[in-house]
Amino acid sequence: MPMKRSLILITSLIALTPAVQAAPGAPAADLPPAPPGYYRPLPDYRQNNPAQLLEDGIARLQMFVAQKGLKDPQVLTAFLNEQIAPFFDFDRMARLVGGRFYAQLDETDKARFRRRLSNMFFSALSRNLGAYADPQPRIDFLPPRRRGQDEVEVAARVLPWRGYPVRLVFRFARTPDGWKIYDASYNGQSAVLYYRRYVMQQIRRYGPQILLD
Repeated sequence: MPMKRSLILITSLIALTPAVQAAPGAPAADLPPAPPGYYRPLPDYRQNNPAQLLEDGIARLQMFVAQKGLKDPQVLTAFLNEQIAPFFDFDRMARLVGGRFYAQLDETDKARFRRRLSNMFFSALSRNLGAYADPQPRIDFLPPRRRGQDEVEVAARVLPWRGYPVRLVFRFARTPDGWKIYDASYNGQSAVLYYRRYVMQQIRRYGPQILLD
């Protein structure tokens, strides 16, 4: 499957995955939608573990979709910036994506590159939040796996009502601000690697400034 399509599916499935999956066949929790424009406080990224944070982030996305916030681009952008971006470590993502190019930038240009990367990521997410109609896919969260002292992978098996099961893996790293996501993969295909290839292609074709404007 082409990586671009895989990235779209990653962001789409993140948006539509139920917050908690009970035993197979059990109904998802029936949570009343919050009033439009209201969002509950962000979680404590230091106290909550990665599995709890992933479920919280997905629940926020689902609640927003239930509020019909997708119809207003400004509301959608504000929601992603305020409620979803804090779950991610875009500094680490930028280092992994940009590699030597990023390391050679000064602090001002590093900040520009991080903004460009986050804009690309959330633009993909916003385009695909409404890609799937009900019924939503079932998801089984798998036990987290440690990858060293300060890294954890949280995997999920998504079973769409149509099509084949897929495996999503979210990679968390412990930061001074708590656990943050720095990569996500769809059936083994990494979003960070996709963006790394994209960045290298853009630099070869147009020069590095294209990624800093």
